[in-house]
Amino acid sequence: MISQSTDPSQAWLAWQLRHGAGAVDPVPLFHQTLRTRSAAGLDALADLATQGRHSPGTLLEEVLATGGPPDAALHPARRRALAGVAFAWAGMLRTERELLASALVFEALWPGDGLTWLGPQLRLTGLQTLFLAGRHEQLAALLPGVEGLHPDAEHYLRVDLANPHGPATSTADAGRWEDLLAQRFTERGLAAPALRDATADGPAPRSPFDRLGAPGARPGTAGGELVTVIMPCWRPDEGLVTAVRSISEQTYADLEIVVVDDCSGPGYEEIFARAAALDERVRVLPMARNGGSYLGRAAAIEASRGSLITFQDADDWSHPSRIELQVAALQEAGPQTPMTRSRAVRAKDDLTHQWLGYRAVRENASSLLLRRSILPRTGGFAPIRKGADSEFAERVARLHGAIVDVGEPLAVTRLRAGSLSRGDFTFSWTAPERRAFRSSFMVWHRRLARRRREEEAPVLVQDAELAALPFPVPAAWVRDLPTAEHVPTRLGTAYLGSFSRPHGSRGGAWLRQELRGVSPGEPVGLWHQDLRATTEMRRPELDRGFDDPLLDRQAWLLSRLDRVTVDRLVVLDPSVLALMRDQEVRVDVGTVEVWLAPEDVSPGSSGLPEDLLGASDLVASWWSVRPRWASAPWLDEAERTLVRGALPGLDVVPALTGQGAGVG
Repeated sequence: MISQSTDPSQAWLAWQLRHGAGAVDPVPLFHQTLRTRSAAGLDALADLATQGRHSPGTLLEEVLATGGPPDAALHPARRRALAGVAFAWAGMLRTERELLASALVFEALWPGDGLTWLGPQLRLTGLQTLFLAGRHEQLAALLPGVEGLHPDAEHYLRVDLANPHGPATSTADAGRWEDLLAQRFTERGLAAPALRDATADGPAPRSPFDRLGAPGARPGTAGGELVTVIMPCWRPDEGLVTAVRSISEQTYADLEIVVVDDCSGPGYEEIFARAAALDERVRVLPMARNGGSYLGRAAAIEASRGSLITFQDADDWSHPSRIELQVAALQEAGPQTPMTRSRAVRAKDDLTHQWLGYRAVRENASSLLLRRSILPRTGGFAPIRKGADSEFAERVARLHGAIVDVGEPLAVTRLRAGSLSRGDFTFSWTAPERRAFRSSFMVWHRRLARRRREEEAPVLVQDAELAALPFPVPAAWVRDLPTAEHVPTRLGTAYLGSFSRPHGSRGGAWLRQELRGVSPGEPVGLWHQDLRATTEMRRPELDRGFDDPLLDRQAWLLSRLDRVTVDRLVVLDPSVLALMRDQEVRVDVGTVEVWLAPEDVSPGSSGLPEDLLGASDLVASWWSVRPRWASAPWLDEAERTLVRGALPGLDVVPALTGQGAGVG
């Protein structure tokens, strides 16, 4: 029985989770808990793991006091729930105590079956938790017996345990570390990365990352197409020198290197001068106003000469062979191939590689090397502050053929907690703006592909089309940019619900029909919250029935972090409110209507209906208004009668629809 919570609404939700999907399989429940940062989800997991004897708080104290969880040799379902508690503690990134307790739980569960009942990615996350919690000797003892990990995952755990510059001092082995650090490069015939002498030239670098080099690489040779390397930056540090040096030492010598100063302001002249002094091919392009890296890229493309163009983040390190191998791959693939991309190894300043829930080797979004000739047909980067590289790459692939991926890791990209993009992703969680943005641009890409099929000719995307924002983007991503005029800051009506298939609600189906009558000049907001219990790391796409309304500006996609004013918010799915309780909401709302259907007032699989009074309190806590209760307009008379009869204490009125209600 769940009784520890002092918040009745949280206890109600925890009961629903405990006796609903969580009773069948706790793994989807902990993913849901991490995606929503739900305290009630953690309550339900602790209840499942301990049969009601512990709350998350008392379980935490017992684990830390005794060095492990109670009854580690549990029934399989309880073991899975206990692992779910540990994943939630680690993945929420709240306190060092929770991280340590998570590691202690995994240590206790590992003996015997090696957590083989979890998938390889989750087993990796458990081992990463041990490393990040400082349980290095325990990790070193477990690792030889672990089976089924991806080779890269296991390799970089071994690299980090041997790292003399990292936290694992008890297991460090400097000589072995240097060999392991270089192995993923040398096994592919590349020059070995190694650390430079700390005082070889200029001020001593502050971190091992900034000492990276590949002294065995051959000198650069000329004789190919000119490649423009574009490096936007704002208020850079020593990482800029590291990044520029790595490009100046490329084995491909036909380069121009454009460092974009995105209006960094006073105090950064010296670091830009140091970067420019490294190589006569470097020039600094100052921006008159701060516009973000993609506007900087566009300015550099306009001011450059290379027939091939590539990019470099201003604090990363590229292997000397990166550009040579990517150009060779492009040439080998033929003139119709639009661009190549390489892989990278993620690392922190101390050259450790553990990012909870993620492997170290990945595709490198900033490594795109493209033919300048595709830009008149494809358009450039969307003029926004974030996410434009992923959209651009997928647009090019959709319109002009597959990107050629070079299999070798050709860069080391820096992991910093406060970087622009890294904070948008954590284990089993993605920032809601990122999810909304991807849903939006995929809608546009589908229309482009449809145009291409129907016209049987190449589709042209003009920069003017991009400047008008052909798909919804988060308001914060166009801050202080010209494109901000195309992003609404106020919406008359917005609808909150689940708008994905096959799991979308009746409310979503109703809204798809109603949007046909909306004026493009007065779009309706779509606030999508799909909070199902699922093991999927990514959310499903929006129902494609919303494609045309979004692109024809009849609808605008919102996320909870958009600073947008909504005069009237209609909640189509009251169930989505429950798991939003522990999430930040920045949308400003005037009035709220909750549309009710029989499934909202009847007991579900947990034996409880939706907690409507808790939903009312939540609405009041966010916007200082109480909701108006209405029977959903898609109901028949019998269903409306059922709703009214189930709620004798609430004034349930007919829903307002049509012209006066913001739709039609």
